[in-house]
Amino acid sequence: MGIVVPVVDILIFAIIAVFLVLRLRNILGTRDGYEQKNDETGRFYRPTSESLEDKNGPVDNVVPLRSEALSGSGVAAIKKVDPSFQDDQFLQGAASAFQMVLHAYAEGDLSQLRRLLGYDLFNEFSEAIRERNADNESLSLTIDEIEDVQLLDGELVDGIASVTVRFVSKQSRHIFDAEGNEIIDDAADKESVIDIWTFERDTQIADPNWKLVETSSEGGEDE
Repeated sequence: MGIVVPVVDILIFAIIAVFLVLRLRNILGTRDGYEQKNDETGRFYRPTSESLEDKNGPVDNVVPLRSEALSGSGVAAIKKVDPSFQDDQFLQGAASAFQMVLHAYAEGDLSQLRRLLGYDLFNEFSEAIRERNADNESLSLTIDEIEDVQLLDGELVDGIASVTVRFVSKQSRHIFDAEGNEIIDDAADKESVIDIWTFERDTQIADPNWKLVETSSEGGEDE
């Protein structure tokens, strides 16, 4: 005579089986393939060939992540990710930006500065302009001559390229009060002014424009 399993026991076993299936489904997930989520960008990327080789042996035709190539020191590191970068062209653009930034600052043109400056530096410039306006003062700035422009250094950190440039120029700066009286004249001897500026851009996006993120005077404090 066979063993009779009570109906209640059958139901208990069925419930346990369903519970185990659901538990395994939650633990293992249902995603197929090798997709992994990038916590920083929220996008999915393909793993490196090394990570796949550890699990399944050698794998061909796998495009490795660019993260290792997106950092490095020197202008050469920038050129690796942006072959179109040319020293001469960049310095020409930097010299134009030098004049545009100084003129926009003197005129209090915030819309122009917002286009040319990084976020933090824009806030510093706009605060200086606000204080100048609050004192009812005006600034007249003339770049009499740009004597020299040199590319000092470059760096690439997590895809963000930065280039430091040294400008030597002769400038005339005059500050006037509300009545138009000159209260400061910085052009007495026409001495050369040396500025060190750092420009940045994200090489991982299509926008080719560089923004000014830091300014200082050689041997002096930040502007």
